[in-house]
Amino acid sequence: MKMKMFSPILLLLTRSICFLGIIGFMHLSVQAQRTHVFGVGTGTVYYYGELTDEFNSSALKPTVTAFYQRYLSFAQRVSYKLAFTTGEIAATDATANDPGREVRNLHFKNRLYEGSAVVVIEALPDKNFGLDQFAGPHLTPYVFGGIAMFKHNPKARYQGEWYDLQPLGTEGQFLEANKGPYSLLQISFPSGVGFNLRLAQYAGVNVELGYRLTMTDYLDDISTVYPNLAELAERNGPLAAELSERSPEGTFEQGNIRGNPNTNDGYFFANFSITYYLSRFANR
Repeated sequence: MKMKMFSPILLLLTRSICFLGIIGFMHLSVQAQRTHVFGVGTGTVYYYGELTDEFNSSALKPTVTAFYQRYLSFAQRVSYKLAFTTGEIAATDATANDPGREVRNLHFKNRLYEGSAVVVIEALPDKNFGLDQFAGPHLTPYVFGGIAMFKHNPKARYQGEWYDLQPLGTEGQFLEANKGPYSLLQISFPSGVGFNLRLAQYAGVNVELGYRLTMTDYLDDISTVYPNLAELAERNGPLAAELSERSPEGTFEQGNIRGNPNTNDGYFFANFSITYYLSRFANR
């Protein structure tokens, strides 16, 4: 359910990247120079998984980002971008409109540290300001896609303290010999849209919105079914059982649905950055 609604968007972005890529490579310029751009900024991150059923503004959390971008010498509108972004995702069943989720009563927070490498394809070329600094800003929309690696560590609160969830094996990961714990280092595939607004020869702003299609369903530590809580308590301690099943009346038993293993979790980044161009003018 949660990933299906984004499939048309991801498909559209992929087709747009391919289409604009063809256009970009058709516009070659022998006078093009390599242009280096640095940016730092802030924004917001939003998680999408088992603990979201509709948009909740309280789940928006701040981010910090920095990036380096380099334009290719042989294509006017194509560049690669290396970025580091960090932000904390969080959600809770307590704010859900679904009675079943309210009974489940789970929550989490998770600090993400992401390094990404993407290809950026611009729809419009960056224009020369000339000698007139008041020639006007230049707006350049673009699409992007690539790969990222991120570190994460979901936590939950119990009696006023926050505990790491992965070592506890809340879904019985340590009870099954062939399963084991999920990895805290994961891969994702960023894609999205943005625009550069160049305000002067060396300075501008960047606005970007992107979705991360991940390879894990454990950003929130929720994916499959409830384990045998007695065995879990014996193997990993009482805390593991307490953080696995948190319904007020102890409603759920072994095998009851805890999450949805058919779809992975994901997250959005929306960032605003100040950019600095090393070259006086990108002769593209």
